Amino acid sequence: MPISNYFWAGLDFMFDEQYQPVLLDVNRSSHMLWEYMKFLRDERPFELTAAAMERRDGPVCLLWRRNDPSFEGTMAHGETAPFIGHYLARHLRVPPHVCFVEDNQTERDALTTASGDSIVPASVFRWWYQMPWSYERRGVVVVNPNCVWVTVRDKQRCYEALAEARTFRVPETFQVENLQEVDAIVAQRPALFARGYVLKPRVGWGGQGVHVVPPGARADIPLLPPGYLLSERIVPPERSSRRYWDVRVFVMDGEYCGGIMYTNDSFVTNYHRGGIAEPLPADLSARLREPAVEAVTRIDVAAAAVAALPAPPVSDLVNVVY
Repeated sequence: MPISNYFWAGLDFMFDEQYQPVLLDVNRSSHMLWEYMKFLRDERPFELTAAAMERRDGPVCLLWRRNDPSFEGTMAHGETAPFIGHYLARHLRVPPHVCFVEDNQTERDALTTASGDSIVPASVFRWWYQMPWSYERRGVVVVNPNCVWVTVRDKQRCYEALAEARTFRVPETFQVENLQEVDAIVAQRPALFARGYVLKPRVGWGGQGVHVVPPGARADIPLLPPGYLLSERIVPPERSSRRYWDVRVFVMDGEYCGGIMYTNDSFVTNYHRGGIAEPLPADLSARLREPAVEAVTRIDVAAAAVAALPAPPVSDLVNVVY
């Protein structure tokens, strides 16, 4: 099935004790290509994204902030918008236009380029930066558009969009507003929470606000708006050089590109909270091919339904705090 919205996909998986894939998180515009390039030296993700951006004739634009560090031919800065732009440009037929986020936050058809020109784009790569709805609403190819952000940033809604998946599952999850609700649900389902449980914000990134609670313990944290999710705790089989691990895989324009593994001696494997990147073993990568493509297809369908609304939804999920 052709992809119409979710062109640049990063998906976080774990395997449960039966080695069944469990999809933990879907990213609005994935990071971690830096580590992918470090281990694999494979530019296929950028090649696929560039091809998607050139499906329509017209200017190709890259959106980044005015103070983003320039790419200097090395990966010294890690992953930045210019880093991504550098590799995308290698696979574009015509050099792209750089446009600054600060100059392009009003609802209109044209973009202001870094040189001050005004152009009507055919496509825009915007990574995780804020962007008005007007571009995707008039048919510009946006990587990734606001309709994807609305679909995936609320984890509960995202899990609901994936609930009928055939090749993977999502964690069994409950919406909670306070710790009393957490205690009651855990007490009612002792088998489900025998390994402990996880509390995570419905909206968040980078592992911020996520708490893993071991068996027999009780969370003692404030549950802040817009609410939290109480999820079963997935404990992976002992597989990596460290006890705990999860995986991020990439699907670009519907094509599976493999991924990387994150490990830790503690149960927090998120990269931003101490996870260590390692190459993804070939057998695990092969096992995640079909689940990853199915997940992206389902998200793309859900995002298309948002894109088809008569007017864009009013949602904080398309906003960014810089």
